[in-house]
Amino acid sequence: MRILAVARICLTKMRSRIFFLAIVCFWLAMNFLLWRSQSGAHSRIGNAVPVEVVWEKILSAPDTSSLDIYDHETKVGICHWVANIVNSRLSSNKFISDDYAPDDLNEQVTGYTLTLEGNATLANSNRIRFEASLDLSTNRTWRNFHLHLIMRPVVWDVRASAVTEKVALEMQDHGVKWQKEFTFSEMRDPQSLWGELGETTALGLLGGMGLTPSMESLTGLAKSMDLQAHEDWVQFGHSNARAYRVETIFLGRPLKLITSRVGEILWVDLPDGVTLRNEAFEHF
Repeated sequence: MRILAVARICLTKMRSRIFFLAIVCFWLAMNFLLWRSQSGAHSRIGNAVPVEVVWEKILSAPDTSSLDIYDHETKVGICHWVANIVNSRLSSNKFISDDYAPDDLNEQVTGYTLTLEGNATLANSNRIRFEASLDLSTNRTWRNFHLHLIMRPVVWDVRASAVTEKVALEMQDHGVKWQKEFTFSEMRDPQSLWGELGETTALGLLGGMGLTPSMESLTGLAKSMDLQAHEDWVQFGHSNARAYRVETIFLGRPLKLITSRVGEILWVDLPDGVTLRNEAFEHF
């Protein structure tokens, strides 16, 4: 009997030790997995994602992206990126939820619009105000483009139409207005374009760099620019959020775009140390 009692005591102690050891192992395993997920988010890019998936997220993003413009680490301006689905109940703000939508409502998306507006003070220049908009069809082929740029005393206004294949340029300098219209084919000849416009206009620079308009869609543009998209993580304070990263080389310089999982613009790396940063980063 005494031997049996001793055996029971030893078995009880062994069970408690095994139970304690199991808890310790579980705690160590969970902490290791958490550490690996957090460190991995900063040390490597995730799985590749089709660029078309990211484009779709950006075009259908439900919220406006408010961005701060930085020249290296100096804030020099702000801008707002807005994407709308044409003829969408959400973009028109007619209905907040399907619960309040009429049963006979037949929504047909007719296109997309992208808008970027803001202002900035760049080095050795006056303050620049800009407004740009791009209309896209349902297959994401661009239809109309408009750019309004103000840098006192000069004002530029550029309008391009894929239907007419023409670009209209208007410039005002000290109250003097100058305007001219070009065809897409004329813009493919940089030398004559420089001769027509001179070295002071942005449109002449675009032609000189070979950035001439075409009927190309966003998908075609993505393939021609060799865009690469991956899953990624973005750190907000002490928290990590899943995101998409899109990278490419444009005119020999790297460009990087980071969006949230629903298409909100979070971060854009441009050449010469210029970055666009979502204003949410200011709170961390």
